[in-house]
Amino acid sequence: MNSVPNDQNLSVAAVLRRLRLMISPVLILIIFLLDTFTPLVSAVAVFYVVPLLMLGDFLSIRRVQLLFFGMIGLATFSLLFDHGLNPEFATLLRYCVSIAAISITGFLLVKTIRDRQTLIGQAALLDVTHDAIFTRSPDGRILFWNRGAERLYGWSRQEAVGRSSHELLQSQFPTSLEAINAHLHAHGLWEGEISHQCRDGGRLIVLSRWTLDDHDPGKPPVILESNTDVTASKAADAALRDSEVRYRNIFNTLAVGIWEHDFGPLRAALKGLRESGVEDMHAYLLQHPEFVRDAQQMIPITDVNDTALKLMDVERKEDFFRSLSEILPPEEGSFIDFLIAFDEGRGYYQAETEVLNRRGETIPIIVAITFPPPGDEADRVQAVVLNITERRRLQLAFDHAKQEAEQALRAAAMGELSVSIAHEVNQPLAAIMTSSEAALRWMDRSPPDLEETREALTDVLNATRHATGVVKRVRKLVSRTRPETEAVAVNALAVEALRLVRHDLERLNIPVRVALAAADGHVQADRVLLQQALVNLVTNAAQAMTAAGTPAPTIEMRTCLKDGHAVIDVIDNGPGFDPDSAQRAFDAFFSTRPDGMGLGLAICRSTVEAHEGTVSIVSEPGAGARLSICLPLLSDPPGA
Repeated sequence: MNSVPNDQNLSVAAVLRRLRLMISPVLILIIFLLDTFTPLVSAVAVFYVVPLLMLGDFLSIRRVQLLFFGMIGLATFSLLFDHGLNPEFATLLRYCVSIAAISITGFLLVKTIRDRQTLIGQAALLDVTHDAIFTRSPDGRILFWNRGAERLYGWSRQEAVGRSSHELLQSQFPTSLEAINAHLHAHGLWEGEISHQCRDGGRLIVLSRWTLDDHDPGKPPVILESNTDVTASKAADAALRDSEVRYRNIFNTLAVGIWEHDFGPLRAALKGLRESGVEDMHAYLLQHPEFVRDAQQMIPITDVNDTALKLMDVERKEDFFRSLSEILPPEEGSFIDFLIAFDEGRGYYQAETEVLNRRGETIPIIVAITFPPPGDEADRVQAVVLNITERRRLQLAFDHAKQEAEQALRAAAMGELSVSIAHEVNQPLAAIMTSSEAALRWMDRSPPDLEETREALTDVLNATRHATGVVKRVRKLVSRTRPETEAVAVNALAVEALRLVRHDLERLNIPVRVALAAADGHVQADRVLLQQALVNLVTNAAQAMTAAGTPAPTIEMRTCLKDGHAVIDVIDNGPGFDPDSAQRAFDAFFSTRPDGMGLGLAICRSTVEAHEGTVSIVSEPGAGARLSICLPLLSDPPGA
């Protein structure tokens, strides 16, 4: 460190400069008076070089030149004043010596000033540069500190000069300082990366260049150190390397294959076709299959990931296929579409195609390529390749299962239709049998009771017609055909349904109570289907009570009008439904009886829903059940 602070040094230098500026004119005057008015015989004018040297550090070249020309003029005036125009030889010689001394001193001063200006200019250039540049002694003491160093490290020139650079900057070297200095003195130059600490405590990575200046044998060597901040670039390089490693790992571990292609040769070939006058590229490619084959050869594969290697049964990237011509089947047709997409400058292309692996096996794939945007002539393009072998296998299995399911559904539909028809015609057939047996009994009487026989045969005819209508309408219902409807009176519908099951209820000894309160109610309905729905509800109630051995079984049929709807209730005092059975009662093939088919209530619900109505169950186990059909009333009934 300097013994005097830098600001004190600057103050002393300013005082000395001011003293020299004040003393120099006085000294010039004294020399002129001595040279002119004293009898001294020596070359007094030689002393003009003293004030010239004193002022040379502060004056410009032009002023130095004017000063030494003025001194020459003063010396000449003194010569002429003392000795006239014919001075003695010794006097003239002393005069010439004085003039020579002044001239040489002036010349040297001008040269010194010019050198100093050059150095100042060079120092200014050092201050202009953004790099941190400073000079230091071999022991590390800072001799010069440019503005770039001030901006980079935070210390001003006054604070840095005289201090040890390694201590100031807390330097961390890539190797030992002794090894670096040995290399510097052996080669005169050393370069490397150093870590420096700034004034604010932050650390920088700088690219440092040390140059040894030892050309002047009379002076100690000086080391010029130039430092460029590479902290940001180092961080960017590290981030880039990390990014490359990360994306390379992603590239290699993706579950889809990725192939990188070089499209440069293909782009040039297609451009050549356009320049040669080809306008309809699609037609040209169809007419020139040889160009299509050549185009496959023009697209080299430059890189692949590990998934692509496994897909193509190749162990190493070095052994992978070189171009598309090696992996595309000869009859591959989608490649023309790819060429068209590439030629037209589309942004994206996707197709389902096939490739041949190393064993010659055909592998179905989906290939997707994102082309560079217009104006971007990047030739390296990646293609994403997805193996769809398993998907195709699953698709074939799914199609096969779908066909089998459709066949099973058709068979089930046929079976359901057959069972439904059998179930629905069972009751009319039973009525036909009962009426036929009654007719035979009336005929066997003596004399035959023809009136009763006629009535029994009429019941047979009505039951036959009803069975025919049931079969026809059930077929329409199962096929989702809209029923043929008419305005039907609600009370009449209930009475007709009870008439159809009258014989069965009499045989089972189950009385029926009727409470009809919908005298003016009409619904738009298929009479036969709704009759059969009510017959099913009554028949199910009778069969449930008989199977459960209900004492004094009874069925009640009620009708009423409520909130724009007609409600028909079938109520029994049988075993009822538990909550689970009530929830599932309308499901096909569900029955609470061991011998039940489970279709009566299911067909009943389908019938009611086809008429935009609802059917519901209100029941508690052991307390009977109430099944309610709710149908929308006609807003404009007949006769209104």
